Amino acid sequence: MKKSRKLVYMGALAIGFSLSGCSDSFLDMTNYGSYEDFDSPTRLSWYVSGLYDRYFYGYSDPRATLIGSWQNRSNLTEEAWGVSSKLDGENTQASTISDLNGNFMSGYFGTKLDTKDNNNSYSRIRQCNVLLQEVDGLKNVTDEEKRYAKGQVLFLRAMQLFDLVRTYGPVPIVTTVINAEITDNGYPRSSVTKCMEQIVKDLDAAAGLLPDRWPNAKVDYGRLTRIAALAYKSRVLLTYASPVFNKDWDNPQNQRWALALDAAKKARSEAENAGYGLGECSDAAGWEKMMGVNNNSYSTNKEALIVRLHSKDDTGYSKHNGWEKGIRLTSQGGNGGVPVPMGMIDLFPMADGTQPTEDVKVANGSMDFILNRDPRFYRTFGFSGVKWGTKEDADAVVWAYQWFTKEPTPEEYSTSGSDDNKINSLCFVRKMSNAAFPEDDLDLSNTTIYEYRFAELVLNLAECYAATGNSAEAIKCIGEIRARVGIPSTNNYGLGAINERHQAIAACLRERQIELAFEGKRSWDMWRWLLYDGGQEEPLKLSTVNTCTALGLAPMNGTHRDTRILAVKDYVGDADPLAEQRAGLGANLDSPEFQTQLQAISAFYKAHFYFAKTLDPVDADSNKEQVNLKWMGNYYINGLDKTVLDNNEWLGQTIGWSDQNQNAGTINFQDDEIFTLE
Repeated sequence: MKKSRKLVYMGALAIGFSLSGCSDSFLDMTNYGSYEDFDSPTRLSWYVSGLYDRYFYGYSDPRATLIGSWQNRSNLTEEAWGVSSKLDGENTQASTISDLNGNFMSGYFGTKLDTKDNNNSYSRIRQCNVLLQEVDGLKNVTDEEKRYAKGQVLFLRAMQLFDLVRTYGPVPIVTTVINAEITDNGYPRSSVTKCMEQIVKDLDAAAGLLPDRWPNAKVDYGRLTRIAALAYKSRVLLTYASPVFNKDWDNPQNQRWALALDAAKKARSEAENAGYGLGECSDAAGWEKMMGVNNNSYSTNKEALIVRLHSKDDTGYSKHNGWEKGIRLTSQGGNGGVPVPMGMIDLFPMADGTQPTEDVKVANGSMDFILNRDPRFYRTFGFSGVKWGTKEDADAVVWAYQWFTKEPTPEEYSTSGSDDNKINSLCFVRKMSNAAFPEDDLDLSNTTIYEYRFAELVLNLAECYAATGNSAEAIKCIGEIRARVGIPSTNNYGLGAINERHQAIAACLRERQIELAFEGKRSWDMWRWLLYDGGQEEPLKLSTVNTCTALGLAPMNGTHRDTRILAVKDYVGDADPLAEQRAGLGANLDSPEFQTQLQAISAFYKAHFYFAKTLDPVDADSNKEQVNLKWMGNYYINGLDKTVLDNNEWLGQTIGWSDQNQNAGTINFQDDEIFTLE
């Protein structure tokens, strides 16, 4: 007898939202219960939409990463602070997964490869395999409906396997609906190369089945496409070529770089032929609008390759974007804002694209840090004195300074904040916000999250050019990214003469930090390039060449994030001492006088403020003492936890970690295999 296959939907959103009046939208994911088969157009659509739901549920913050888990890992980068216990250089480092106490490493694999309907990595793959096994035999759906269903599910399966590889290195490849008894005899971990071949095979197959854009865009915008599959292949092969998996990364003739370059070139060409590209914006204002004023439009968005849509309807928080509420200041009805570490502020270039000068760096105590910066600086960050409006007050100017309400001592102090804003940073994130959204409904934001946008594809291509020794083409790609926000072409868009491949790679990585800031990509870039320690940290030495030294980049190990408060000079009291003095001040990003207005704001800073430290370090141990980050070599690729190994003894442990019997792991993730898939 054929076993029944049930998939119970949890009544949550898939990758998007239900457009008004479109009850047949694939995004209309109310609770349809469970069923035994999907041999009808409606049930097939429900099943596929349910898989999107399983994959993208909870993806309401653009910094989140990992399919089905959606963890915010920005505190592992320069974008946010907060050192977790086993990354604290003062504490014992982890050699077994149990040492990590539920931190960022554990739990993603699941527990056991079985037939249960759990929403974990391998159950999501199993649900994909169920459809792929059954769909060709369906009698009551058209060939086109079968083709589109298969294409989407192959793409989803590839995405899940890719995230498993990025997390655990070699993992089992499961392409059939396995029975519990099969796992009793073992389902071994395949090498990273074999896993990458399977991922690329699935993406190629998906690209052959999916449309460039969905015919019924009003209903189906947000579904995966052929162009997205080609772009995702570029991301996969770029990762495969990167130092974390590629011991021969410093060889410009290495096969993996050639594969990644070909994939990126093809993806860009095919995308542009299909109407995608960087043409979504032509200046910084357009760049900001594209990033934030994006209410799931399906018609003209050339930048969107993979998106997570959201709903403004009050039908459950999981359907809304939590970003708008989170980044808005208290005075705007938000949760208080997202503070920016000093190093991130000092990263952004000057208006001409050159590296930030010493006289504008907040690390040097400069109150001119807001002057003459890359146009994206002002669209990524907010700061005291800048206009950042809402629907109720389009011309609102935000102020976020503090003053002491009692005389401070080395042990404590008490402050109050302007307009009730007490954010412990000079800058706060404003990227991807929508000034037209009402304050009372910030938690119902429907702003789209870009999981993958065209700019990332261009930067993938730039990095591949750089790694293969074609610095000129790499700089040309970066120039395209910069030109569209108004950075002049002078001196290679401020990059200067770059003729050496390591310099070109470093330029690509810096541009990714700027263009893709707070979009969940930096932690993967640091991981790919071993930027915590250059690949030199024991217990694993992952690169014969120190990647940080080669690229001229400072490793993150041994460092901490820092911040400053904009504090009022010579004042202790309860009332805001500057409420009247600041009246009439404000810098409007869209004004031709913006830089002149910023000069006035900077002068106001100098007259009334100083930079104060927070009472407690932002990277601190449990005793509130300053600590530095300490990333170990085995942290780049996770080990499997005891529960997984007890249930699946044949899996084996990853090199650098101990297994459930305290034996050293033997599974290596840096193989020398040749990628053979054509």
